[in-house]
Amino acid sequence: MIMDLLTLIWVFFKIGLFSFGGGLTMVPLFIIEFEKHGWMTSDRFMDVLSLAQMTPGAIAMNSATYVGNSVAGVTGGVVATGALAAPSVIIMLLMSRFLMKVKEHPIKEAVFGSLKPVTIALIMFAGLQIGENTFFGDTFTNIRWKVIGIALFIAVCQYGLKKINPIFLIVLSAIAGVLVL
Repeated sequence: MIMDLLTLIWVFFKIGLFSFGGGLTMVPLFIIEFEKHGWMTSDRFMDVLSLAQMTPGAIAMNSATYVGNSVAGVTGGVVATGALAAPSVIIMLLMSRFLMKVKEHPIKEAVFGSLKPVTIALIMFAGLQIGENTFFGDTFTNIRWKVIGIALFIAVCQYGLKKINPIFLIVLSAIAGVLVL
């Protein structure tokens, strides 16, 4: 149990330390680490990610809590969530005073500006992985037409009828998934 908790701390601290741009940028690291440690497959993580996106809170935190809980119970969930948040808290505490002093400095602007393309690339990679898993399953020859149909229907509802509440669309998607899939 102690080794599981130490592994959770190390893995989630590392992910929190090297991820910039929010929860979706962490998806590639989550998948690599979870498969490496045998905690779950990428297919299973996509299910967890779907739940994490539907529940209140940050995607990454919800995912960390779920995975930590599945590895080492409630203590594992607390440890994984704390370890994921710790690098951001530590870095912001250490850098907040410095960043206030160099608020408009060109080097600071250049550093933060260079992180934007990396963040976009990581989010695009996460989107491709989620899309591949959702629409094609294990191989590209196994096209999930029903899932594509549900996604298109929800997209038309969201973008065509702009007044529909997103919570209603989430519930509608869940019901459609249960009935159709």
